Amino acid sequence: MRLALLGKHPQFVLAYRGSLIRAAQRLGHEVHAVTGRIEAESASEAAVRRSLDAAGVRLHEVALDGGGTNPLRDLRTRRQLRRTLAAIRPDAVFCYNPKLVAYGPPAARAAGVPRVAAMVTGLGYAFTGRGLRRALVRAVVRSLYRRALPCCDAVFFQNRDDAAELRAHGILDDSTPVRFVGGSGVDLEHFRQRPIPAGVHFLMIARLLRDKGVVEYAEACAEVARTHPEATFTLLGGRDDNPTAVDSATIEAWRVRGVPRLEAPVADVRPILEACTVFVLPSWREGTSKTMLEAMAIGRAVVTTDAVGCREPIEAGVNGLLVPLRDPPALAAAMRRLADDRATVERMGAAGRRVAEERFDATIVDRAILSSLGLAPG
Repeated sequence: MRLALLGKHPQFVLAYRGSLIRAAQRLGHEVHAVTGRIEAESASEAAVRRSLDAAGVRLHEVALDGGGTNPLRDLRTRRQLRRTLAAIRPDAVFCYNPKLVAYGPPAARAAGVPRVAAMVTGLGYAFTGRGLRRALVRAVVRSLYRRALPCCDAVFFQNRDDAAELRAHGILDDSTPVRFVGGSGVDLEHFRQRPIPAGVHFLMIARLLRDKGVVEYAEACAEVARTHPEATFTLLGGRDDNPTAVDSATIEAWRVRGVPRLEAPVADVRPILEACTVFVLPSWREGTSKTMLEAMAIGRAVVTTDAVGCREPIEAGVNGLLVPLRDPPALAAAMRRLADDRATVERMGAAGRRVAEERFDATIVDRAILSSLGLAPG
């Protein structure tokens, strides 16, 4: 059978959905990826195409205004999705990016796709914080999701808070089939447990958005660096068209200061994760962070916020530490604690791997998705 995956970034199809692709292919299914255009600054077009070709994935690009709500552009997106899916003629469609969750299911139904599923990977900008602009975006998102989600044979959530919030807004009702999974899962074979290196190396991987907590991380790093000059601090992430993107002047100030050290996105994060001793994610809200699960699988302690989608994988004091939301001093204190306690870092890292194995194995998530699409035994 033929499966079409709908996501925003072609260069991250394999990183985000590699295990699902391999699971579908092992069952004999053909996999297509419908995404936005390849971004030249993230990876060369040829390299992206080569990697997808080597993985046996057929790429179809459409115009996506990822962070906007321009009605004319969005109408173009819907039409392109419908035409593209009609040409592919998939037996099943799986949508996993917020904009594609909003537009993909109706487009798939209009193109005659028999089975459709979507994953809400987090509620993001529209449901995080206050303000007139967010309220307007939230109203648009509500309207789009209210139309899109009933088109699905299954809607997957990575935490129960997101589903409850959509129900409270009248977007989900009892007729919408809802399932809960452990995030996107983590490929435990791909992300194997590795020894923790010597020294103190903090790492954050996230888009450079305020909602991801990158400003709090930068402030905490500067504070910890004053008492622990031997420590290193890395922030890996790219710019984004999201309204909460950190401005260029702030990013340049971090670059000049050198704390944290800024790194561009990479296709394979394993070497960077393996080089860190502690993974940090002070996000304001997540679905369930995939990079956090990957860090746990490799065997790293985690410092994250006591926020929706961040706290779920963490057993406080066991495999990580939870800190209050938007609190750089508390974040710095947690980072200092682990910088001074190698034994706890090692204990938490080993516990993180156990939690990943017990609760977040990608094979469980992949089986649930493929089963909902009629592509695997139930």
